[in-house]
Amino acid sequence: MDPDTYNWLRVGHVLGFVLWIGGLLALLQLLRIHGAVEGAARDVLARHERKVAVLMDLGATLTMVCGFVSALGGTINFFKTGAWLHIKLTLVAVVIVGVHGWARVKVRKFRNGEVTPVSPVLTYAVLAAAAAIILLGAHQGLLRKG
Repeated sequence: MDPDTYNWLRVGHVLGFVLWIGGLLALLQLLRIHGAVEGAARDVLARHERKVAVLMDLGATLTMVCGFVSALGGTINFFKTGAWLHIKLTLVAVVIVGVHGWARVKVRKFRNGEVTPVSPVLTYAVLAAAAAIILLGAHQGLLRKG
């Protein structure tokens, strides 16, 4: 793969990740607030939740497309260079994608009037997983073969 293309894929991957995690964290906070308000405020929050969820979805798509193309498209297949990518993808799949899907379901339920409390623990789980993902992706020597 051309070095310029690879660098642009990395930029897209990081930008997408920032949008994804930022959108997910913002959405979790909106959902927490949604459970504490009444009346017209709920309608306003439901509209904003949908907009933030779309931004989160776009970030997730950009992250995944750029990540998989750069991991599989180069002369080095990153799936064979060490445990770091497997651990990173497991964290993404279990925590980030899991909370993402759960939040999307909540947005739909809240829009339909089925409002239930949202735990702040999810925010901390996403933050911890994101920190671990960044560490695994950014540290060039961590869990990588030779």
